[in-house]
Amino acid sequence: MTLPWIIGSAVLGVLAGPPIRSCVVFYVSASQGTESGQPPRRACPDCTQPVLSARRQWGSPLPVTGRCPACGASIGPYPLVTELVTGLAMALVAARAGSAWELAALACLVLLGVPLALIDGAVHRLPNPLTAAAFAGVLAFLAVAALTADRPGELGRTAIRAAVLSCFYLLLWIIRPSGMGLGDVKLSASIGLVLGWISWQALFAGTFLAFILAAACGVVLLATRKAGRGSQLPLGPFMLLGALAAVAFLSL
Repeated sequence: MTLPWIIGSAVLGVLAGPPIRSCVVFYVSASQGTESGQPPRRACPDCTQPVLSARRQWGSPLPVTGRCPACGASIGPYPLVTELVTGLAMALVAARAGSAWELAALACLVLLGVPLALIDGAVHRLPNPLTAAAFAGVLAFLAVAALTADRPGELGRTAIRAAVLSCFYLLLWIIRPSGMGLGDVKLSASIGLVLGWISWQALFAGTFLAFILAAACGVVLLATRKAGRGSQLPLGPFMLLGALAAVAFLSL
């Protein structure tokens, strides 16, 4: 894509940061409220004052400061970090996309993948509404990309590759359900579509990188005694990082 597309995508990513942070707070606080009795969904965990809109709880942006207006407590991811990460990821996929519809599919995975990674990192959970939306969005945009480029057969090949990756993660879950969750299996379907659209090589590379990054992080945490041998790492963030790296280095 051209430079204006890259800049526009980066700006879109930055603008999506505040709603993404509120989405993270919505799902994390809902999980905490269910598991530990903390105020769920839209209240500050410290003073219990409402922070998110009651009508659009996950879509309403958090305060720019990232702090509760009532008590000043930090809420959700650090401000500007989410915006910066999303903006950079959007610029990267825009630079690698070969068409507007391919960019739309990649952007869908990025804009839903960032909150998924943050939520998984916080509470080891990949919410079904987000994984389902990512799969539906990526599939729809790639279908249009295949039809507009007169490559209908490519969509079938992409679906086969995505199914192979999903079956691989499902097999891992069946063998060792304590090692990953079904959310990882569901997320693999969206990642499989994106990487499968590129090539088998991208599919294998992205998957391999995900496990290498997870293993490296585990070694570092063990070495610094921030985790024990029985600790479980969230796999979702590494799956998404591996996919992003594969997109960055392998052409669409």
